[in-house]
Amino acid sequence: MSQGSHDEAIEMLGAENKSAQKRWKSIVQSTSQSKDVQWARLSDISKDPVLCSPCTDEELDEIKIRISNGQRLSNLQKQQLQRGFQLVGDVHVSIAEGKMMINGSTLPAQVPLLSVLNLLSSKKSRIGWNLEKLLIALGSMNTAAISATLPHHIHRRFMRHNHILESKQKPGAAAVLSWVEWVSENHLSPPEDCLIHPLGAWSRDVRSCLTTPNGSTFEANLKEAFVHHPPTLECLVQFPWIPRWMVYTSPIQVSTNRPWPLQIVNEKLKLIVRSKNNASRKTSVPDNPALWALLLSYTYSPMSSEAGNLLYALQYNWTNTESTVSSISSPIKRSIQLLRQVIDSNSDRIFVHDQYMLVIGRLGHFFEIKVGRGAHGAPFIIKSIDSLEPRSSTPLCIYDSSFHSSVPLGDTIVSVLLALLDDVKTSTEIDSLQKYLCHYPPLGFPRLLHEGHLRLLNTSTLAEFKKIVDQSLDSRIRWLKESPRENGNEFEQIQGQNMMHLFRRNIAFNRNRWQFDNHRRARTSRCDTLVEHALAADSALPHPQFIELWHESLEKGDEEGHMHNNYVHRRMLREIVPPQIPIATNNRLPTGDIRNGERRFCEVFSRVWDAMMHHPIGSTFRMGVVDGGDLTFEHCHLGVTLRNQQERRIVRRFANLLGFVENGTFGQRMVFVRRDHARTTAFRDLSTFLNRIQDNTYAVNTSPWRWHYIQVVKTPTEIPTLRWELEQDLRDTKRKGVPRNR
Repeated sequence: MSQGSHDEAIEMLGAENKSAQKRWKSIVQSTSQSKDVQWARLSDISKDPVLCSPCTDEELDEIKIRISNGQRLSNLQKQQLQRGFQLVGDVHVSIAEGKMMINGSTLPAQVPLLSVLNLLSSKKSRIGWNLEKLLIALGSMNTAAISATLPHHIHRRFMRHNHILESKQKPGAAAVLSWVEWVSENHLSPPEDCLIHPLGAWSRDVRSCLTTPNGSTFEANLKEAFVHHPPTLECLVQFPWIPRWMVYTSPIQVSTNRPWPLQIVNEKLKLIVRSKNNASRKTSVPDNPALWALLLSYTYSPMSSEAGNLLYALQYNWTNTESTVSSISSPIKRSIQLLRQVIDSNSDRIFVHDQYMLVIGRLGHFFEIKVGRGAHGAPFIIKSIDSLEPRSSTPLCIYDSSFHSSVPLGDTIVSVLLALLDDVKTSTEIDSLQKYLCHYPPLGFPRLLHEGHLRLLNTSTLAEFKKIVDQSLDSRIRWLKESPRENGNEFEQIQGQNMMHLFRRNIAFNRNRWQFDNHRRARTSRCDTLVEHALAADSALPHPQFIELWHESLEKGDEEGHMHNNYVHRRMLREIVPPQIPIATNNRLPTGDIRNGERRFCEVFSRVWDAMMHHPIGSTFRMGVVDGGDLTFEHCHLGVTLRNQQERRIVRRFANLLGFVENGTFGQRMVFVRRDHARTTAFRDLSTFLNRIQDNTYAVNTSPWRWHYIQVVKTPTEIPTLRWELEQDLRDTKRKGVPRNR
């Protein structure tokens, strides 16, 4: 975050303001004319947006008191809230079971009920504000929407194994996609001959791509989705966060994990801010529509945008409006000096990149340390670097003792650095580290070393490690060729006695490691190539090049390595999640493309239905009979790639309902000719057919696909003027040299 964001936030908060009330007042005064506030204004700023209340002011006050005290509402009070408020523009707002409904459609997220009622009942506060827009934005912050495509038991099972899905739960992206879906399907006017706006299908497709491992990073998929947004998204550019998403750029720190800034506590809207002791606390947001509009706009904006940075700066500087010099205690100062001395004295084996530190062990293993919450409550996270380009790392746990907050963090990190610098000696005391050193060779070396590789290692260090391993009967260095032991018979006898026990205990671990190793071998790392070049040139280990690659991998972000490292678990995910055949994704196409996912069935095949219907008697179309074949029409330029048998079955069903019959095969394409008018029950049969397909997809609980298909029209006697959508070539191979298919 730039210093400019901090300075602007401090200016907004007011340098002399001490109380929260004065801070909020200063924020309102400095932002009242900004676009982040004006989007929620009525054109007539003197107009009262509330036309009718469900009860008297006294009865509404009694409802608010009961909610504030945590008491149950009476049946009459519940009925009054369900009766709701009538707003300008023929908008009806009602509340039931903690959820808000706008014109009968339930918003996807909970709302701070007490804050909402305070605003609706305060004529002084609500004058001139578009409460419909504010309430929709407030009730659409479904921050869990991105992970909602996985069944709960599957999501819970994988979160126990690893954090493969953690990086995908980006609440900012989830909230804005949830908002786009609700607004498009409940607020925007749909295109002609459609019952619902197709933009909702795009938002669901993007969420599906963000939760499905497909070889691309989360940030890459998210950026691609907004680069290739449908033109209809531009209907929402009056909301300031939409243009910011259209030019979305990934944050510098990809793994940034910020809590959702707005929280609901005791039915009141709260903002998470930094307290004086550097902890976080929740401060109440006044029931002021100007503040709501500002915070909602900042919250819906990308984290990497200026608005997102400004929101974080407001949270951070909430109690830091004056420039003060922080005092550092003597123990912490000494621990920092000690840490600096250790790093400087081992500059050839300890390297620093922002919050990361790299340690090279005596054998050549690379260990990465980062301050954070690690295993067993440790204040650090350790990973072994398995490869670079592509980046791959493995979490390590080398401590199982308790950690005390009274010990300065610098001293703790120093002990970790010293232990990893002499990893060979440390392995005598830490069994997990010894097992790791035994199972995995140094960075860049193959799974089994030959004599040429041994000369690249320190001979005395390797001999020392062999001696340590020989003293442990259940260990051996797996990346070295086995040598006979003096007590071989005794060793074989012990191994035979424990073989079944070890097999049963480690069968799952060994299977997963074997799968990972096979995948690792299939993807040659840049480090492997550098080691082979050093071996051929009879030179030293290329550690300087390794360090340069390590710095580059951190600058690019480590999400790719994280996903690669969880290859086995991703494979398990594909096995336990039943395949949902209709929503297939072609990875060669952009995320959220019209030719993929739910959009394919809501927009592409609806165009196929429309094109067939507007062809007169005697017209033809051709359909490929193999996977990847084309569907083309005689009288329009619409083209679609049919990827599988199910899609060909869909086209056959459309043709049957609209009076087309087969008329021979030419090459690998079947010709259909229209011989009759559409069936009288064509649209009803189409609806039943589409419902059956949709029931087998993740879109089973979304709006019906049939709402995107037009009613059957009278068969034309000649070619009518077709809408431009029926002249687009939507085949998978047509990506260059054609208009953007969005």
